[in-house]
Amino acid sequence: MIVTISPSNISGNVYAPASKSSMQRACAAALLSNGETIISNPGKSNDDLAALDVIQKLGAVVSSLDNNKLLIKGSDTKIKSSMNGNEGERVINCGESGLGLRMFAPIAALSDHEIILNGSGSLLQRPMYFFDEIFPQLGISIKSNNGKLPIKIKGPLQPKNISIDGSLSSQFLTGLLMAYAKACTASVSIKVENLKSKPYIDLTLNVLKHFGWHVENRDCKEFFFDPFYNPPLATNTYTVEGDWSSASFLLVAGAIAGNISIEGLDVESAQADKAILKAL
Repeated sequence: MIVTISPSNISGNVYAPASKSSMQRACAAALLSNGETIISNPGKSNDDLAALDVIQKLGAVVSSLDNNKLLIKGSDTKIKSSMNGNEGERVINCGESGLGLRMFAPIAALSDHEIILNGSGSLLQRPMYFFDEIFPQLGISIKSNNGKLPIKIKGPLQPKNISIDGSLSSQFLTGLLMAYAKACTASVSIKVENLKSKPYIDLTLNVLKHFGWHVENRDCKEFFFDPFYNPPLATNTYTVEGDWSSASFLLVAGAIAGNISIEGLDVESAQADKAILKAL
């Protein structure tokens, strides 16, 4: 097939798609929060919908509001389970979302229920050996399928001083940061070596701060947590950021062939693809 592309000009106004990284982190934080969260501009991708399903199975209550908003009621003081299944055994499915699986695994492990983590598509073939290495150090029993899904875990997660290889998965580190912020009852830290995706950890820390948790960050090499700290009961509001990765194509097109306006992008965002602004 031959396709002919002729020079043309573009113009107009568009709203950036919701960032899956921002949306899924907000869902996790809302689950762990004491109180209710109103989320504006929620994402509607398959990964986002899977995240909403996961937090509901872990005890959150989600309802739709007018004007493209969601109301999420958190799970109070501990992760619960409203899932059906055999006694002592629950299943959560993260679809094909690598972020969803790696982030929600430590959060789900806050529960003292036995939980099965699963997914679909290519996620079934991805190695998850870091779960087998780290979880036993935190008091979590785990049984995997030779390092792949499905994975059976049983907590509760007990925050302790640990060291992890940050090159393996910043998404897993995101889940640990959130679980520690929720559950720590003593001064503990997570030491990280070889972190490869610092902007995503910055985004995680920004979300935690927005929801009221304090994590002391020492140059992304060690993270300290306050004992006995929990944000007060409150109604949080969070607007999901626009996705800089999706918007970058339109920004480049506008720069070379027209004049466009893209709404919903945060110029202070921690998203790595915001770097497109320097190229423009």
